[in-house]
Amino acid sequence: MTDDTDAETQTNEGERSRDAAASPETVDRVAREFTKEGRPFARVTVVRREAPVSAHVGDRAIITPDGELLGWIGGVACAQSVAIREAQAALRDGTPKLVGIAPDPDSVARPGLEAFPMTCHSQGTLELFIEPVTTAARLVVVGDSPIGRAVVRLASELSFEVTAVVPRGSEVQGADEVKTATDDVDALAAELRGATWVVAASMGATDDVTVAAALDAGVPYIGLVSSRRRADELCERVADRTGRSPDDVREAVTSPAGLDIGAKSPEEVGVSVLAELVAVRRTHETGGVFAESVSDTDKPVEDEGGSEMETEESEPEVVTDPVCGMDVVVGEAAVTATHEGTTYHFCGVGCQETFVDDPPRFLERVES
Repeated sequence: MTDDTDAETQTNEGERSRDAAASPETVDRVAREFTKEGRPFARVTVVRREAPVSAHVGDRAIITPDGELLGWIGGVACAQSVAIREAQAALRDGTPKLVGIAPDPDSVARPGLEAFPMTCHSQGTLELFIEPVTTAARLVVVGDSPIGRAVVRLASELSFEVTAVVPRGSEVQGADEVKTATDDVDALAAELRGATWVVAASMGATDDVTVAAALDAGVPYIGLVSSRRRADELCERVADRTGRSPDDVREAVTSPAGLDIGAKSPEEVGVSVLAELVAVRRTHETGGVFAESVSDTDKPVEDEGGSEMETEESEPEVVTDPVCGMDVVVGEAAVTATHEGTTYHFCGVGCQETFVDDPPRFLERVES
């Protein structure tokens, strides 16, 4: 059998393999799904070919970080192995590249193109454009509380793709997308699918709906801006609502959301929440383990006899800010306001002024 016959046979076999490969429409659909889910991949497109090869100009495939190829860029194994190796390299450094594969690499070598030998029997030539696609982590913040607004505003500076879900008519700065809040768990779950992070920051208004929807949507991180007491009560309600056990709900929800940095103001709490998200994101990227920080006041102390004793008696009195839900230490430096004979404590002047403008709005949350 002559070389020409070999090449023709390989081309015919390649065309049959091409028919069995994922269609361009399927490749494009999966690429859209990966993008929505925040999954990285490389898009590989045939931009030039010289017969005999089974690939055509415009044929394309996607390649995942672990080397899985979906689509069609030619049937020869050596060309596919080069494409997979170079796609993985492009994903690591985030740089697109033009790759040439030919029997004589020098014949296609030129500035801007990396040339590799075609080591299979095929005598054809392929040029592939490899484009890494790495999407920003999608963060959904539900609620228009001062803390929620701070998280949205700050997240936009940290390469998060931010969606704000707020009551109709609310204005939020820094969001890539703004959606109207809903009490419908199924509708909200549909919106949350594909999100990497969800932060419930409505201060009790719709947090139970948000947590239930995020659980149904399978969101990897669910953060709740809340005091521990209110978080426990909410997890019980969500468990009843969804048929899950309270322990399973508590395990899935991070509350209070954020690292313990001694935050007081809404902006500081926003920083602590985003610091936690960044830590979790970097840990996933490096395969490490992220341990939640534990403040000194959360740790038991030992008495002189060596046994553990609780520190509740020595802890300062802590109350909940009725506006943002933060824990506030009662003391001379606390910001307060009095309504109908009762003194309320706030994390800062902003929450105090918001409360004074409309006390009944926030007292309903406190009483509930």
